[in-house]
Amino acid sequence: MNKPLLSVLLIFLFSLPVFDLAALNPSDIVADNFEETAGTGLVINTNPANVTVFIDGVERGKTPVVFRNMTNGIYRIRLTKDGYKERVFNVTLHNTSRLIASIKMEENKGTAQITVHRSPDSPRELPLNPYIFVSSSGNASSIPSQDNTALINLPVGFHYIRVRAFGWEDVSQIVTIRDNSTVTADIYLKPAQFKLVNVTQSRKRFNPLNSNNLGVNQYRVEVTAPGSGSVTISNSGDETVYSAETGVFDSPVQYVTWNGRDNDGSPVPEGVYTVTIKASGFSPNALDNSGDVPALELKTEINYAMNIYPLSLESGISGLTFTPMPHTIPLGSYQFDAGVIFGSFSLPETKNTSREMSALALPLEFNMRLSPVNKLELHTSVNVNPYFGNDNHEGFTGWGISGSVKYNIISINLLSFTAGASYSWTDEYGDLPLSPGRGIGAHLPLSFNLNSFSIVFCPSIFWYGPAGYIPSLFLSAGAVYSGSIFNAGLSARCELDFAEDPLNVKVLTGAEVHFFPPPSNLFFSFSVGLIYQEQYTGGYGGFKIGIIN
Repeated sequence: MNKPLLSVLLIFLFSLPVFDLAALNPSDIVADNFEETAGTGLVINTNPANVTVFIDGVERGKTPVVFRNMTNGIYRIRLTKDGYKERVFNVTLHNTSRLIASIKMEENKGTAQITVHRSPDSPRELPLNPYIFVSSSGNASSIPSQDNTALINLPVGFHYIRVRAFGWEDVSQIVTIRDNSTVTADIYLKPAQFKLVNVTQSRKRFNPLNSNNLGVNQYRVEVTAPGSGSVTISNSGDETVYSAETGVFDSPVQYVTWNGRDNDGSPVPEGVYTVTIKASGFSPNALDNSGDVPALELKTEINYAMNIYPLSLESGISGLTFTPMPHTIPLGSYQFDAGVIFGSFSLPETKNTSREMSALALPLEFNMRLSPVNKLELHTSVNVNPYFGNDNHEGFTGWGISGSVKYNIISINLLSFTAGASYSWTDEYGDLPLSPGRGIGAHLPLSFNLNSFSIVFCPSIFWYGPAGYIPSLFLSAGAVYSGSIFNAGLSARCELDFAEDPLNVKVLTGAEVHFFPPPSNLFFSFSVGLIYQEQYTGGYGGFKIGIIN
């Protein structure tokens, strides 16, 4: 090798950064990273941050930190932080590159060996399945123990250890963790006195004729120890209409379900029923001091006028796709759904277009429906509308939000009548293709109910915003069938815009079906339809998934 080439090679090798690997803990090198970039100086990042940096024994700040004006040479870096192991390493810097050091700090940790024992004279037949809860810095985590012993790695310091087991009293203890050492703790549990702590119900009133989970009531029972119980349901005359055993309590929480029927399987009459749940434990200390079996009572109302089934929430108004319905869900019930519509839709004339255009779109909807007050419903809907480009225009996206409120004025077996109001705001292209558009509306839906069928009529007026003074008239009608696991409907809406000259007429028609198979509260919706507006005719299809309760 010639001397000039050898000299260049030696100069290049000596200009590279040098790390003193012997000063690094080999187990930590894997988590560290040293990167050479353009520039000069030294950058130190740590995980976690806020680590004190010493360079050649002098404190120089806390991470993350940048040293831009450092001369060439070898530097000894020391990193310290309370609760973490000290890190020390050497680097050699040159003016040909910048060194970025990313260092993983290791916590000072120790081990706690927790062993859970039965207290003396405790019953051997009572299962002991303890769980250990460790609270550190306000955060709690549960760790199931194996063979009643748990080895837990914890940061150095004081920790509260809480042991909980079904049928046993909770015990808490403080342990002190030291670096690289193991502390042992023996915890003894005493059998808990059996108590019926609490009983709640999923709904205060329900209709047994509603489908699957919507036609039952669930009672949540909380106890402190193993045992068994019974449920008794009586009418206003104190006559028992239903009774059953709850089964064995083998966990702190048990569930009892009633479908609104008597012991013969027949739906009970409307009215308020008293639900009494009694329970007793298996151990000798199951009863309280009086010797009575613990019992708790609840009141549940059976109301056959309450029908819960999913509806469309287009434009933030519940009903059929193009026809609002007077049906309202009971107090405390709700419906959430989200889905997509796909099809060819008409775009309105704007400052960028001289006429309306037909465009392919894929609007997304997120809808909510709930009842905070009896006979009153609130609705809201958010939509995002991505339009796909073609030869005449580029693709773009719009969005909008709408909401409504309606109050049920009349609700009898054959007739339902409701008054409602709605509001919708969108950006330039945010109108949901199936909705009226931006503005304020008022509607008066009326339905005639014939067993499982309902026929709906709804006149509405709508003021287009922001400069619409002459309201448009909407005339809509539809029919819906309500089955045990689905409901299906047809609807149509004719929109008459009197502000346009000549009169602008838009006709929308659609079909939909909502499936809500047992046993969950999930439902699945499918819809198809046609839209006619002046010279444009478009079709659409849609799918949604939601939950109703």
